[in-house]
Amino acid sequence: MKAASARAAAAESPEADAPELAPSRTFAVGFLAMVPLLVAYEWAVLAEPDSPRNSVVLLAERALAPAGEHVVHVRWALLGLVALVCAFLALRRGASIVGGLSRILIEGLLAACVLGPVMVVLVRSLPQFLPQLELSEERVPPGLVETALVFGAAAWEELFFRVGLYSFLYWLALRFVLSFDASERLARFVADATGLVLSSLAFAAAHFAPVLRLLGPGGRPFDAALFTWLACGGALLGLLFRLRGPGVAAWTHGLFNVALWVGVDPDVIW
Repeated sequence: MKAASARAAAAESPEADAPELAPSRTFAVGFLAMVPLLVAYEWAVLAEPDSPRNSVVLLAERALAPAGEHVVHVRWALLGLVALVCAFLALRRGASIVGGLSRILIEGLLAACVLGPVMVVLVRSLPQFLPQLELSEERVPPGLVETALVFGAAAWEELFFRVGLYSFLYWLALRFVLSFDASERLARFVADATGLVLSSLAFAAAHFAPVLRLLGPGGRPFDAALFTWLACGGALLGLLFRLRGPGVAAWTHGLFNVALWVGVDPDVIW
C-alpha cells in the first residue's frame, strides 16, 4: 500500500516524468481563451432573459441560488475573479498571453473544421446507430442572440464536463488503480479511459429533458441514436482537451455549435 501511495503521489505531481505543459495547454491561458465565449453567453442572456439556459448554467444558477436576485452578478464576479487569477498565473509563469490565445484560436478553428466532417462521416457510416441529421434549406437563419447562446454555452460545458468532470474522474480512477499496485502506465491509461468515457456519457445525457428537468425547462425527449452521436462528439472534444488543452476544446466546441446551429437541427444542441 505504501508503494502504491508513493506512485499515486508521483503520478499526480506535475514533475512526474512529464514535460512542462505548453502555455496554450494550461488551464490559466485556456480559461482566458474562453472569456470571449463566456461574454457572448452573458450578453445573450441579458439581451433575451427568457432564452433557454444551458444545463451547466442552470446547475451554476442552482449552486448560486442563495444569492437570490443577485445570482447573475455573483456569476459575473466569480468569472471575473477566475480570469484575473488566471492572468496573474500565466504572467507569473512568463507565458505570452497574446501568443497563447492566438495559438488556441487558430487550433480551435482548424479542429472545428475537422470535427464537422468527422461527425458527418460517423453519421453516414453508422446509419443504424446514429441520427440522420438533414440540412434544412427552409430554416430562417438564427439571430445574433441565439448564435451567441450556442457559441458561449460551449465554454460552460467544457469547464464542467472536461475541466471538472473528466479531471475528477481521472484523478479518482488513477488513485483506485494504483491502490492495486498496478504500474503507473496502466493506471494512467485506465484513468484516461474512465474520464473520457464517463464524462462523454454525462455530456450527452445533459442535452435531454429527463436530465434537464431536474434543473429547469429545456432539452428534448431521449433518443438513443442522438445520445450516441452526442457521446461521440463529447469523446472527440475530450481527446482535444487532453491533447491540446481546455481552450482549444472550448473554441472547437463553440465554432462547431455555431455551424450546427446555422445548418442543421438546433434542438441537437440543447
